[in-house]
Amino acid sequence: GGGGEPRADAMLLEPIPYRLAVREGATHVLVLRTRPDGVNVVRRQSIFERLIAWRFFERKMRMPHMYKHMRDQQHRQRYAEDILLLNEAAKQSQADSGIHIRWRSGPGPPEPVQLCQVALQPGERGPEVSNLQTDAGEIFHAVRCGFARAVEVLAPLAHEGGSPLDGWQLALEVFPDSILEEVRASMAKPKPKPT
Repeated sequence: GGGGEPRADAMLLEPIPYRLAVREGATHVLVLRTRPDGVNVVRRQSIFERLIAWRFFERKMRMPHMYKHMRDQQHRQRYAEDILLLNEAAKQSQADSGIHIRWRSGPGPPEPVQLCQVALQPGERGPEVSNLQTDAGEIFHAVRCGFARAVEVLAPLAHEGGSPLDGWQLALEVFPDSILEEVRASMAKPKPKPT
């Protein structure tokens, strides 16, 4: 409910929410990315986005600093900076003691931080799902893909005998089709009318 403080999507200020954890002293951070590598995140701002930012932040909310933040695409710059930093961390071996973080906005913590990211695979096993997606099958497939990718990255040799786990096979076992069928059945039931 209300309050008096304006609220907005975290994408505007912390697109990949790991900075707060680091600022609060986390030394080991797991970042689960919902987009595969190679996606253009610093695209040009549309006239629609600029108009909405001006109308909402400048005119309605009287927050010129947020309007400037959006107009200058600082949220996209931060996203790109975070992707580059996470990719740098991914290049280091697990034996390393972490990386020293320095953000464009200023220094990070004084001690190195271990950053581990799990990004979706490009293609069929790493679909991008729109924020407005409502199709249960599309969302369910994306959940399976994310789970499979996390297994492949985080537990590559956890199987007995040291052979790699098949993340997709495990995803099919953990998230069987019966779950999706149950969701679709519950969505098809008519909702009781309020009396």
